[in-house]
Amino acid sequence: MIHMPRIRAAVAGFRKSENGSASIELLFMVPLLSLITFSMVTYFAAFRAQTHATRAATVMTDMVSREVAAVTPEYIAGVEGLMKTLVHTDDTPEFRLTAFTYDEEDETYMVAWSKDSGMYGEMDHAAINEVSHRLPTLKDGQRALLVETSVEYTPMLDIGLGTRTFENFNVAAPRFVPQLCYMESASADTTTAQC
Repeated sequence: MIHMPRIRAAVAGFRKSENGSASIELLFMVPLLSLITFSMVTYFAAFRAQTHATRAATVMTDMVSREVAAVTPEYIAGVEGLMKTLVHTDDTPEFRLTAFTYDEEDETYMVAWSKDSGMYGEMDHAAINEVSHRLPTLKDGQRALLVETSVEYTPMLDIGLGTRTFENFNVAAPRFVPQLCYMESASADTTTAQC
């Protein structure tokens, strides 16, 4: 037969006991605390990388919107260099710069010109109309610039995040000129510019 007062006394004594071994407790807690700390650092680094990618896209969009001279291949190369400088987590960030307008009669967007740094490929009329739900409403004939960026991030520790791609999609109107043109060379004849 089970004697209840004796069991209650044993449980109460165990609960009040402060005997233990610090080394055993340390053995259980250090791996858990290490996992928590490294997970927090990894997540913080991922958020920081995403913030850098977003800020780089914003800086590029602002820079291009302030341009008054025609964009050239040298300018595109400079934008690519700036992006690599601003984004520390990816050696080969990608971007695409597209100048477009809106035709109110046809209710369509039309690409004036598009240049990219690699993976995107140049945008055409069909492609820009596929993303029309992401574009702002423009007046008939109004010009705008679309800057798309893509930055890959690989976490320093494998805690389930995996490789991420941070993509940004920014639209801005040219600030100081009615339209931004593209020329194959700064010394090229202005009649050959794509506007």
